[in-house]
Amino acid sequence: MYLSDRDLRWAIECEKLVFRPVPEKIDATSIDLHLDAIEEAKIWDIDRFAKREKASGRSRPELMIGSYHIGDFGGEFLVPPPPYSDSPNQLVGQRGNEVIVKHGGFLLWQTKEVVGTKPDKNADLICFVDGKSTKARTGIVVHLTAPTIHATWNGKITLEIANFGPFDIVLRPDDVIAQLTVAKVTSPPSADVSGSSATFGQSKVSGR
Repeated sequence: MYLSDRDLRWAIECEKLVFRPVPEKIDATSIDLHLDAIEEAKIWDIDRFAKREKASGRSRPELMIGSYHIGDFGGEFLVPPPPYSDSPNQLVGQRGNEVIVKHGGFLLWQTKEVVGTKPDKNADLICFVDGKSTKARTGIVVHLTAPTIHATWNGKITLEIANFGPFDIVLRPDDVIAQLTVAKVTSPPSADVSGSSATFGQSKVSGR
């Protein structure tokens, strides 16, 4: 069962739903999510990773996706976008207080809001993060996978952002980039799984 605007307001007021800062506006069944400060926009430093792999005797930068730890790996290889240039080789660049994402560009940027539910025995809500359809029509894809915020988890949401469209996309802090919907689960999860996620309470894109 998905929560309506009235139920969303009630859930925030009684602290069953974590949403900070409190939203000024709630739509019929969703709440807008905004981009955080410009300092939280990050890209992968592929050149640095490739140099490390080459030093280890590997000809290509291969990432063992099944065994890497996002907190350690992200802390080492996530960096701010470089200053913007017209070079076709640069897909993401920072220009003042905005980030330019060219076709094929990919970056991570977290939400300004802290959202989710508290890790207690009464956490019976589950949240979903989705892109905005009007933004998607330009070719921008937000939060490529894992839209679910499981019961008992809360924190800032790391958004995977990619540009598959024909435009150079300009992103700024506070831009509405995604939306949150909330549903009620049949019963709260078992106490032994509460807060067990590797990214629980994260405040940085790196997962820390």
